[in-house]
Amino acid sequence: MYYFSVVGEELKFLNNSDIRIKVLVDLLDGPLKIRDINRKSLLSYSSISSNIHKLCDEGYVEKIHNSFQLTNLGLIYITILLDFRDVISTITNNSDFWLDHDISSLSLDDLNRLSSLEGSELIRCNSMDIYRTHKEFKRLFKNSKNLKVIFPYLHPEYPKLIRRLVLKGIKVELIVSKDILDGFIGDIGKDVVKKGIYDGNFSIKYFNEDVKIALAISHEFVTVGLFKLDGTYDQNRLLLSNRKRAISWGLTIFDSYDENALPLILD
Repeated sequence: MYYFSVVGEELKFLNNSDIRIKVLVDLLDGPLKIRDINRKSLLSYSSISSNIHKLCDEGYVEKIHNSFQLTNLGLIYITILLDFRDVISTITNNSDFWLDHDISSLSLDDLNRLSSLEGSELIRCNSMDIYRTHKEFKRLFKNSKNLKVIFPYLHPEYPKLIRRLVLKGIKVELIVSKDILDGFIGDIGKDVVKKGIYDGNFSIKYFNEDVKIALAISHEFVTVGLFKLDGTYDQNRLLLSNRKRAISWGLTIFDSYDENALPLILD
């Protein structure tokens, strides 16, 4: 409890002042004089001077000649604080997505990096467009130049989309649960699956147990779909991002599944 108390006091000191946060953020770019911080932040000289000296007293900032720079402590704390704010923003902006879905498919490591999804868009179906998520998913698939996908369920149109991509020579890596494996192979076409594997632009792996996440990743985007708490897949909501951090987050998850999945062995 002592450690939490210490960390709490440190974060309170920083987070209770927007001025201190702005100063630390400005100093992320390197050493600055007070006039430089004034130019960047538009804060008054007196506010900057008062708070920067408090930051120096607490060990977050140090003065070198006439400039101020972050100490290692300051760099660590402002990085953590900004990351924490991104996590809160990510969860708050899409609270209904995280609140009533099964997140057991995500590891603690995945959840720790949730700030990577900051700025994501939640695609929702509505009464005016009940197929919005499906149409968006199809659009993303059609325009992909490469694709890594985890499918937890068999939708009649998705094997056809994969078939078209494979026939065009676009690389597709697919992971599914075993109970839908034969359905995917049948709908894609065994001949197309064989040719794709032989040509090196298609791979398919499977899990014996149920997969509890839908994930699609290319160089341009990542999408995340989850199961509802009642055990049914939520086809009405899809989280989408085209940011590099989010794509990297998705790739890490895919790679961990790919590592543990079983390769398809065709007769």
